[in-house]
Amino acid sequence: MTVVVQPSTRAAFASRELADAYEDFETRGPQYLDDETGIKAGAYRFDERVLFVYQESEGDVVMLIHPTS
Repeated sequence: MTVVVQPSTRAAFASRELADAYEDFETRGPQYLDDETGIKAGAYRFDERVLFVYQESEGDVVMLIHPTS
């Protein structure tokens, strides 16, 4: 399994927050599943910040993304 964290996400979250979100995603499973595309996703809130974790159906890659406006 490969975990990819965007640079802006590394800047916005502490390492422990990233690890906690990834661990929760792996142990509890995704909060959202798109049956058509197979994309699995979870959203995690840390104070006012939101972290998205998603995995595409055919890949062994998990992305951690912090949405910005």
